Amino acid sequence: MTCLANAIELRNITKRFGQVVANKSISLELHKGEILSLLGENGSGKTTLMNMLSGIYYPDEGQIFVDGKEVEIRSPKDAFDLHIGMIHQHFKLVDVFTAAENIILGLPGDKGKMDKTAVAKAVREIADRYGFDIDPNQKIYEMSVSQKQTVEIVKVLFR
Repeated sequence: MTCLANAIELRNITKRFGQVVANKSISLELHKGEILSLLGENGSGKTTLMNMLSGIYYPDEGQIFVDGKEVEIRSPKDAFDLHIGMIHQHFKLVDVFTAAENIILGLPGDKGKMDKTAVAKAVREIADRYGFDIDPNQKIYEMSVSQKQTVEIVKVLFR
């Protein structure tokens, strides 16, 4: 059996909202090269846990490790700097924008001002690498649900 290195470890993570305990002493290891799915009932704390990993919430207790080093993720920028991205259950897309425009929306510095041809080329390269079928110039409102999900995935990979 091959021992995989921990890419991310959550150790004894607890998050409260007032009197409600959303996560209580949750520990989780994510290994490099592994695909992991969190399953549970609505309201079981899956999204809260991922929101702490992606910097939307900050844990009340516990530790987060990335590549064996303890880190503090206090914002989405902190998560982004650690190469952590989240693909949300509910789309965070602007319907009247193209796939490419949505992918660069909110990027810091000059990345958000890239010319459309360069962005479309970069999006196509990512899509080809991962086997996605995506038209960077297609408007979001013209897309199926699965195409919108693909845009969300490519958005994380682009960053």
